[in-house]
Amino acid sequence: MKRRIYWSLCLISLAALLFSTAASLSLYYHFYEQQSQADLRRQCNALSAGALASQDPVNFLREYEPVDREVRITLLDAQGKVLFDSEADEASMENHKNRPEFQQALENGNGEASRVSDTIGISSFYYAVRCGDEMVLRLGRDNQNILGVFLQIFPLDLLSCAVLFVVSVFIARMVTARIVTPLTKAADNLESLQEIGSYDELEPFLLKIRRQNSTIRRQLRELAQDRDTITMILENMQEGLVLLNEDKKILSVNRSALGYLHPADRQPVGKPMVALSRNMELLDAVEEAHRGSSATGILEQGERKLRYFVNPVLAGQAVGGVILLLLDVTEQYKAQKEREDFSANVSHELKTPLTTISGFAEMMKSGMVKEEEEIKDFSSMIYIEAQRLLTLIDDIIRLSRIEEGRQELEEPVQLLQLAKEAASLLEQETEKRNITMEVSGDAITIPGNSTMLYEMIRNLCENAVKYNVDGGRVDVTVQSLNNGYVKLTVKDTGIGIPKKDHERIFERFYRVDKSRSKQTGGTGLGLSIVKHIVERHHGEIHLTSEEGKGCCMEVLLPKSFRI
Repeated sequence: MKRRIYWSLCLISLAALLFSTAASLSLYYHFYEQQSQADLRRQCNALSAGALASQDPVNFLREYEPVDREVRITLLDAQGKVLFDSEADEASMENHKNRPEFQQALENGNGEASRVSDTIGISSFYYAVRCGDEMVLRLGRDNQNILGVFLQIFPLDLLSCAVLFVVSVFIARMVTARIVTPLTKAADNLESLQEIGSYDELEPFLLKIRRQNSTIRRQLRELAQDRDTITMILENMQEGLVLLNEDKKILSVNRSALGYLHPADRQPVGKPMVALSRNMELLDAVEEAHRGSSATGILEQGERKLRYFVNPVLAGQAVGGVILLLLDVTEQYKAQKEREDFSANVSHELKTPLTTISGFAEMMKSGMVKEEEEIKDFSSMIYIEAQRLLTLIDDIIRLSRIEEGRQELEEPVQLLQLAKEAASLLEQETEKRNITMEVSGDAITIPGNSTMLYEMIRNLCENAVKYNVDGGRVDVTVQSLNNGYVKLTVKDTGIGIPKKDHERIFERFYRVDKSRSKQTGGTGLGLSIVKHIVERHHGEIHLTSEEGKGCCMEVLLPKSFRI
């Protein structure tokens, strides 16, 4: 732009100089020509008056010495014959009666004409006046003499034009810089146009740019906020998300996806999918999505199971990229397996007492049992198995209710009081087996569900008594901790639990010693119920035990659910 403006100004200056020079020369030439012709007319009239006064015009003219040597003097008679000529021999000159200026002078008293002379072959201007009644005096001047004057000054005129052009070039450079500088500053400082001086004509343009800058800055802020929001959402998603472009390169991958796939390269963005995972099933699904088809399946990553969804991103009819979504379904698989195991265990546990009840009842119905003593024994067995069945059903119902989480947990509960109530309920059993049970600790109140917490304490105490040795001991303590928790401890001197069973002791229907559990009437759901009650109250339960050295159960419950 700067170059175009500069050269445009230079060309305009040059054209203006050439045009003004040509116009001035033309005007000066015509003005000088007019002045020369007027001077020639005055000389001709004066010389005609002198010739008439001299009584001998020819001799007067021969003796006349003109001031202007470039003027040609010719005297003609009334028939056009040349009587005198200052530059040629009049005897050799032709008759001038057909010359326009001669004819005009005879008719009007004066006449003039411009033409190429037949005698000297040069363009000349002629002026003629009637001198008396019988003669015509004519003066002529060569036009080339006028042109010669201008040719003499033409080099000076060209020099002045060149000087003016050089000056114009510098002025054009200054003007160009002055025009372009505000635009250059505006281009270099689009963020602060209000601080740049400019022409009034540029103000509407700059005002529009300022408004657009304001709009762009606002939109950039919104885009940055949206980007940060999207980034925060993606980074905090539990689901793994991977975006690939049309060249099968990774555009984005969130933290969850990296945690699920464990790539060797922790910065896989911009690299092929193989840098993120080498699982052929997943790579084939991504390749299928690049061809336009969706895919889903289960990906096993060690003990973790991931469900993947791979979908193409369509840009019109073409595939512009691929979205890979990873969901951790490990817990769902575990829950499904637990439900299946639970259903199988429930069926088995229910089937055992029902089979016994059905068998004894069938024997009594068929008349196989006739003795009254045998009938009493069979009836007693049916009653025991029926009670066992009812207990099992009650435990299953309680466990289901706890898992549903419908119980209110906001009532104040005094754990020490609940522990004493559970201990008093077991007095008959402890006295029978000579087991000492002691309850002690801090009388502190926590929020929760008293029924559920009582059942938790009762189950722990029952287990401590059932699996204790005769003459053993059970200690129940409630202690307030400084970290915002209350610790309930149930410690016994019983048979203990082998370390190999510690991880499974809280599973449903799991029994360390099945024969002893059957003798004590256990259903295998007691500790599972305890664990669910603890988790429902946002607490933790820990087991410390060795086979033959007793067992210690520690339950940590929060004093407030908002800690």
